[in-house]
Amino acid sequence: MKNCEYQQIDPRALSVSPLSVQNHAEKKVQRPRRKWEVFPGKNRFFCDGRLILARQNGVLPLTLGLILVTSGLFFAFDCPFLVTHLTVFIPVIGGVLFVFVVTSLLRTSFTDPGILPRATADEAADIERQIDSSGSSTYRPPPRTKEILINQQVVKLKYCFTCKMFRPPRTSHCSLCDNCV
Repeated sequence: MKNCEYQQIDPRALSVSPLSVQNHAEKKVQRPRRKWEVFPGKNRFFCDGRLILARQNGVLPLTLGLILVTSGLFFAFDCPFLVTHLTVFIPVIGGVLFVFVVTSLLRTSFTDPGILPRATADEAADIERQIDSSGSSTYRPPPRTKEILINQQVVKLKYCFTCKMFRPPRTSHCSLCDNCV
């Protein structure tokens, strides 16, 4: 049989001092900042960045209100006539379409449209350093395009002066949310 060695546990080490509790609380507070906290643009974030809304407060409630009012009028006045004179399937299809439209609107309104994070200060300085080493001593803005090779195809990347990065194809800078999307 193997001899097991047990170490004696110091009971004073088990007691929690107020200083260690305070240090532990400070460690919990200092969490890394997320990208949406660093570069929020003109958007508002809720639920720890899971919901994103535009700054325009009245557009979503106005759109939702118009959809609800017109659909409510359809279901209140037209549907009873359609059920009695034609068929029940038209109001059922209208209800399915209503649910689809409202869920699509809410998903579109509350999800991230694909915001690209802006270049950090180090990345922007690196791009400027590359430009300074390539030419004259006077300041020149970064080149507007850059060609790279992806899957044996040449792809042009455009430079965004606001975000200070070369953005991928099919990406543009949105003036409403102030981010590359």
